[in-house]
Amino acid sequence: MRVTSWFEGFREQRAALPGSVTRDVEVPGLGVLHRVRSVDCLGAMCPRPQLLTLKVLGEIEPGGVIEVLSDNPAAVEGFPALAQALNCTYLTTVRVGDFWRVYLRKEFGAGSI
Repeated sequence: MRVTSWFEGFREQRAALPGSVTRDVEVPGLGVLHRVRSVDCLGAMCPRPQLLTLKVLGEIEPGGVIEVLSDNPAAVEGFPALAQALNCTYLTTVRVGDFWRVYLRKEFGAGSI
């Protein structure tokens, strides 16, 4: 029981790491994107990546681009459909070693997320 509590605390700390550093990123096929947030979902199982993404989309301004880091194939496959439901644009997914970077842009008029 104690190990589970420690592990859950560790995962919470990982999710809370500063991801709000704005920077330009080179994305194959799209060129340079101005990323406003990065969401670290490495090691997270569904539906946690989707829930963290939903939270971050609610915190950024319309037009902002977020980057979701995930090593869960099922979560990565679900992002294009999730983007439609969240009123954001799925831009692309880039494989980097043993994880993926998913890029989403929050649409204007998506303030109710």
